[in-house]
Amino acid sequence: MTAVVQGANLRPMTDRPLRIGLLGASKIAPMAVVEPAVARADVVLAAVAARDPARAEAFAGAHGVAAVAADYAELVARDDVDLVYNALPPSEHPRWSIEALEAGKAVLCEKPLTLTAAEAKTMADAAARTGGLLMEAFHYRH
Repeated sequence: MTAVVQGANLRPMTDRPLRIGLLGASKIAPMAVVEPAVARADVVLAAVAARDPARAEAFAGAHGVAAVAADYAELVARDDVDLVYNALPPSEHPRWSIEALEAGKAVLCEKPLTLTAAEAKTMADAAARTGGLLMEAFHYRH
């Protein structure tokens, strides 16, 4: 089942492209986000952050990502990111998805959304509290 929690403060439609920040220089990101993003004029790959800054730099260069954030917290806090794609290990999904929601970002979180039902509830509560969008990345369904 795909998990989607949608709040009231979704990004309004504008002429500005949707700016995506990538949490993790993951192997799934090119297929899941990068390729679809570069095929659209209304989406920009704004920034990437990885545990290893050199890996983030290499990923950005290989995939045309505009900037590299020093760490996950910096990426989540960026003003030029509207949506955070969380491709970190599942144990890190709750922490960084909630941080992104609290920073006013929409979140597309890789599968599995969490490791426990309690973590999923905490994430859903954060989306409801912030009015943000939280969606599990079941790409084949969309």
